[in-house]
Amino acid sequence: MVKGKQKRRGALGAIAALTALAGFVTAGYGQRPQGEAQAILAQASTVPTAATLPYYSSQASAVLDGVLAPLSSLRVMQRAIALAPGANADTVPNLALLAAPLKTTGLGPIRIGMKLDDLRAKGLTPVLIEESSNGQCQYYRIKDHGEPLGLMAIDDQVLRVDIWPGSLTTTRSGIRIGSTERDLVRVYGEQLEATANPVTLGKTVIFTPQDPGEDVYRLVFETDDQGRVTQFRAGQFPSVTWAEGCL
Repeated sequence: MVKGKQKRRGALGAIAALTALAGFVTAGYGQRPQGEAQAILAQASTVPTAATLPYYSSQASAVLDGVLAPLSSLRVMQRAIALAPGANADTVPNLALLAAPLKTTGLGPIRIGMKLDDLRAKGLTPVLIEESSNGQCQYYRIKDHGEPLGLMAIDDQVLRVDIWPGSLTTTRSGIRIGSTERDLVRVYGEQLEATANPVTLGKTVIFTPQDPGEDVYRLVFETDDQGRVTQFRAGQFPSVTWAEGCL
């Protein structure tokens, strides 16, 4: 009986340690040369090994499996709340971002061309990502928003929205991280242009809208050597096409 209690205490200790480690807030997702942002996210989401968890026991692993699933589903749950019929996204700006698809002209309350002060007036607080900024070209994340996305601003004017690896955001046509080049062709057809990307060993695929007044905007998708979308962005030409962002 005593031995059984010790095993349960070991499992509970492991759960407590994991919960403490999981209580971090992501500081930001800077735009890097293709592939580096994905590596940063992979490093940030590394699950602690048995050696790093005090009181770890072999019996705890089965219990931890049940804990990890809800933690990894947290953002999915947040998006489900944002999309629920009763959610008032108009009065909660972060909910509006979670519920919105990326369009050529912006994401929810974030509009390409708006000033940072206009963004603050809508209840969204931009936080500078210093390591991804350069002179008048600067990158921002949104305070208290967990999705890996960044805003490029030049002279305090938002010119593009970047969706980085790990995001659940989709385009208006349903393209997301992990979609294939075949999906892009199926959705956007002859409005696509593609060039080889020597950094990702995939392609840079650009969608140019034909709707009146939208010809200055673009959707740009980066794919890997397997033909899958690793990140994408929307914004004003030509800044939306800059592969290195502000750097």
